Amino acid sequence: MFLYDLLSRHPRVIISQRNSGFGDNLLAAANAWYYAKQTNRSLAIVWQPSRYLRDQSKNAFDRFFSVPASIEGVPVIVEPRIDSLSIFIISHPFYYLPSPDPLLFLYKLMSKLGGFGSRMFKERIYERQDALDTQINGSVEIGQKLIITHGCYGPNDRLKPFFDSLSLQPEFQREVDAFAEKHFKNKKVIGVHIRYYSKYMPESEHTRYWRDQAEALGTCIDKIKKAAAGFKGSEYVVFLSTDSRTVHDFVSRTVDNVISYDKDFPSDGSKELHYELPVETASATVIELFLLARSDVLVRFPPGSWFSDYASLYAGEVII
Repeated sequence: MFLYDLLSRHPRVIISQRNSGFGDNLLAAANAWYYAKQTNRSLAIVWQPSRYLRDQSKNAFDRFFSVPASIEGVPVIVEPRIDSLSIFIISHPFYYLPSPDPLLFLYKLMSKLGGFGSRMFKERIYERQDALDTQINGSVEIGQKLIITHGCYGPNDRLKPFFDSLSLQPEFQREVDAFAEKHFKNKKVIGVHIRYYSKYMPESEHTRYWRDQAEALGTCIDKIKKAAAGFKGSEYVVFLSTDSRTVHDFVSRTVDNVISYDKDFPSDGSKELHYELPVETASATVIELFLLARSDVLVRFPPGSWFSDYASLYAGEVII
């Protein structure tokens, strides 16, 4: 059993499990790493089950990234496959960590019986999640040997050593290098990440940036032109990474020297890319993640999209 073996080899552990966008997942793991470093724990990264793999019994992290044995003294564990019982426990930590919560069991039972437990159940989960997030963000020591977090916390400069340690699996790295050699060599690179959000998607932090689509697209074009103005007399390319066919086509028609990495797009803009085509676009997505990091100037829109946060650590300049 994974959990038993893990605790027998690593007496104090934090497990980061998340199954969202690549940027969210990486930030969650990075924050868990920092907490592990501050509290003398090992870090286990669990991307299982993962929307990015058809085989739900595999841990997706090492499908895309090479796993360092440790990061600044923090042992890093990425088990290729984890047994079903351990995954069930890791996926439902708020029932029993940091201490058993009888109310959650009661609310869950009420919801199953058709009572009014569903709303209370969700609120109780959020309360415990928020309490744990606060402790991890503050590097507060927690007595339990095992901590399991699903949280995705915001970016911070202190997380950079985690991202410095990341390297792609060779097949993806070769693709990144080949694309850069063909399109970026001897040119300035304006990297552009535009995270699309339509009125049909659930309300989020991105919604307010896209209430007027024409205005949002105009803002993006202005930012790209601002970046290009700094390269007068120099040959440059605009490397566009977006999750929307509408955005891709508009920017390609409006801006000179646009290039992009080929991938599929959602059918009608009512779903996010990592919901509609997660497996189909996973390889292209992680390649784009690392290509954006080679930007001389990086344009981010909206600024709170964590996908381009990785690239912002390495780009020469960032425009948000």
